[in-house]
Amino acid sequence: MKKVLFILVMALIGFGNLNAQDAKFGVVSGYHNLSQKLSAEGASVSVNAGGFYVGLSGEFKFSETLNLQTELQYASASLDGESMNLIVLPIMAKYYVSEEFSLQAGPQLDFIVSDSEDANVFGLGLGIGAGYDISEKFYISTRYAFGLTNRIKDAPSDFSIKFNIFQAGLGYRF
Repeated sequence: MKKVLFILVMALIGFGNLNAQDAKFGVVSGYHNLSQKLSAEGASVSVNAGGFYVGLSGEFKFSETLNLQTELQYASASLDGESMNLIVLPIMAKYYVSEEFSLQAGPQLDFIVSDSEDANVFGLGLGIGAGYDISEKFYISTRYAFGLTNRIKDAPSDFSIKFNIFQAGLGYRF
């Protein structure tokens, strides 16, 4: 687990070295909702847990309208006193529709860091979202990631738990 986190941090730092004059770094935080969708034998049930996230962000400019935005987040969600803690790494292509408004899409990785003996620790999702630049320094964003990975270890073919993640937050660029 420590090796994976180290590799992710080094990848974020490496992106910054590609074209430093067109890179912006900052911090981000906001509301985090984890929806655990259990599917079994054709039926499904969802359980939602609300919480928060905090993290670091990097935005790398490729053209006037296309950027790459990455974040490294710590997220926590609680349901009935039980807490689920995650490291979340969204890697979003960010297309600017106007100077302030952007649409986002891309993969989102997450790693369970709380007690998870019977769960697959690594998860992959497909994220979509939108953002609005309030000013040169401040922005807001919202994102929904559809879970693609079954989180039950050694699950039969008709049983699965997938994590869908909704986030809404405020970011500050340095």
